[in-house]
Amino acid sequence: MKAVETILERAQSEGRTSLLEHEVYQILQVAGITVPRWHLWEGPPAAEPPKDVRDFLAGLPGHDVVLKIVSPQILHKSDLGGLAFCSREPGVVAPRARAIWGEVSSRAPSAELKGILLTEKVPTLPAGIASELLVSMKQDPAFGPVLVLGLGGVLTEWFGEFSHGTSTIILQPGRVRAGLEQFLPSLPVLRFLFQPSRLHRTPPLSLDAVAEALEGLGRVAQAFAGGSVDSRFTLEELEMNPMLLAAGGGWVAVDGVGRFSQRKSRRVERPLEKITRLLRPRSAVVIGASAKGMNPGRIILRNLKLAEGVGYGRIYAVHPKEKTIDGIPCVPNLEALPEPCDLAIVSIPAEGARDAIRTLSEKGLASSIILIPGGFAETGRRELEGQIIESLTASRARQDRGPVLVGGNSLGVVSKDNYNTFFLPLYKLPFHQAPGDHLAAISQSGAYLVALTSNLDGVVFPKVSISYGNQMDLTASDFLEYFLDDEEVRVLAFYIEGFKPLDGERFLDLAREAKRRGKQVIAFKAGKTALGAKAAQSHTASLAGDYAVARQLMIQAGVNVAETLDMFEDYIKVYTMLWDRRENGETGGNRVGVISNAGFECGAVLDKLYDLRLATLAPATLEKLRGCLPDIAHADNPVDATPMATTRQFIEATQAMLEDPDVDALLVSPVPVTSALDDLPPDLLGTHPENIFSSESLPQELLRLFRESRKPIVVSVDSGRLYDDMVMMLQRGGIPVYRKIDRASRALS
Repeated sequence: MKAVETILERAQSEGRTSLLEHEVYQILQVAGITVPRWHLWEGPPAAEPPKDVRDFLAGLPGHDVVLKIVSPQILHKSDLGGLAFCSREPGVVAPRARAIWGEVSSRAPSAELKGILLTEKVPTLPAGIASELLVSMKQDPAFGPVLVLGLGGVLTEWFGEFSHGTSTIILQPGRVRAGLEQFLPSLPVLRFLFQPSRLHRTPPLSLDAVAEALEGLGRVAQAFAGGSVDSRFTLEELEMNPMLLAAGGGWVAVDGVGRFSQRKSRRVERPLEKITRLLRPRSAVVIGASAKGMNPGRIILRNLKLAEGVGYGRIYAVHPKEKTIDGIPCVPNLEALPEPCDLAIVSIPAEGARDAIRTLSEKGLASSIILIPGGFAETGRRELEGQIIESLTASRARQDRGPVLVGGNSLGVVSKDNYNTFFLPLYKLPFHQAPGDHLAAISQSGAYLVALTSNLDGVVFPKVSISYGNQMDLTASDFLEYFLDDEEVRVLAFYIEGFKPLDGERFLDLAREAKRRGKQVIAFKAGKTALGAKAAQSHTASLAGDYAVARQLMIQAGVNVAETLDMFEDYIKVYTMLWDRRENGETGGNRVGVISNAGFECGAVLDKLYDLRLATLAPATLEKLRGCLPDIAHADNPVDATPMATTRQFIEATQAMLEDPDVDALLVSPVPVTSALDDLPPDLLGTHPENIFSSESLPQELLRLFRESRKPIVVSVDSGRLYDDMVMMLQRGGIPVYRKIDRASRALS
């Protein structure tokens, strides 16, 4: 890598942060990527080419040569007349070079022109889709070095937009082949490069060769990464567009741009063992509870007072005048606390919060801190945030390593059966017991965490619900690392707005480890819009923006990435409620049985099976279905029981499908608006005879079958709020319910 270092040092000495094309060629050669034969004709071209130029032209294998202007200010040469093709005869090359120089000088008078780059014209395969590729590396602030392979040429962005992002694959150095093998089946246009077709009798590219070349580029990227200590430089981006498919096989990088910087990032070590004190404190103090009004601090204090986990008599409030607030003893200042506390909740404005955290950190008065208010870096007040981080960093040098902090701009934490520090009264956000001891819900947005909690109340109650806000200290990756060792937590659901520098790369490593340990990570990544300012600088930025990088790399790391908030909530429900049935004891397969009483649902679900496949019912099962269903029913998978099927008939058919050895999982979708099904609560006015609390009602019978079987079961109830009671009864009994059949099949898949 010394050659690369030399190139970057020379560019920096000239005051540049961009690379010239021939410098990109030199770096690519270090990486093992093929480039065309090239030569730099420095300075303004003379009427007669010098000897070195003539010698180069004479040694070219073909009849033609490519001429390109060399300027650090010009990325797209053809837009300014800075690109030409001509015969390699010196008498032809010289006037064309002079013409290029004059054209660019007139159209970009402020650009610094350094010379003319001469390259061979590469013989290529016949033109067609995927004859020109984009290959690049970039240093993602969150994920470190990433590699990009996609369709290229002048239509690069069009390919990306037209294919809805499937014209590009994003890969991590060190995992290139695994990423290609995982993603290529879902990217048919890119798969075209590696298999025979009507256009190419033999595959244009070898998967092995491409993986090897990309790994070579990845090694350069890692050596000059933002987190690398081996060089003072960071190679921010190298883009080759187009990479041409050569007639003799393989690819050749015929165009290249690059940027570098001296930006460096370092991971900060935090005492993650103190998260235990955060989640299971035995003592706590609240700073910011009002004695007169119901402010957030007062609400937090009242919620803490009801806590089961915090020791009796070990909750304190800081107030300069009051002796008690709501029966909780007050101290005039933090120094007057009778003991250091496991948890401190800071709920005062930014400047006061900074001073409180400084005292807590310097004097060792808390093992963990929840910082409720915002008003720091997210509002431009970076100096305040910096001062808090300085206090925390200084405390880490002590033997006790100081406190950990959640926030700022945090809604708080709810630790099931321990405490609740959400600053919301319980009458607005109640917490009812429900399954969820295997789930940790970790959200950067406090408002979203509230919405999730409210939507799932009585259905799923996570073991912990953490609003981590600005990530001033603890990050999403910190919590993922901590819960790796919690054997009870098996599902980790993350709502993520952004990662701190290089924390995304760490998140991927931890997600792989979580998968290895049998845990499931679910994520919703906010921010899908490409950054227009960056997109104007390179094709890579427009195709591999923050969201695209996060999504593809997280999927490759085994994270279940939800594209919408509905999907996120659906996945949380199904993984939490059916965790112990993910692989039932018989086969653990993906063969699904579907039963409904509506033909439209049977048809719709066939188009939305996702990774499920229809089970083939055994002859004995088919006989049972014909025997219990109405004559007009479709007694095969998917079963259409018709609206004529009674509760008893529908349940008998459901049981027959559950007992079929080829059925690994069951999707049950009774449209409830038929009088044949008993699915309404009793009516005191006697307008109908139905009663869902009867042991023979549809929901009660479905719950019985659910308890008797170990197979995964989900239910779809595609009807209005009249049937909310039945939905809640099923979900409180442990069955995930969805209000559309395609949501049910996607979650089950």
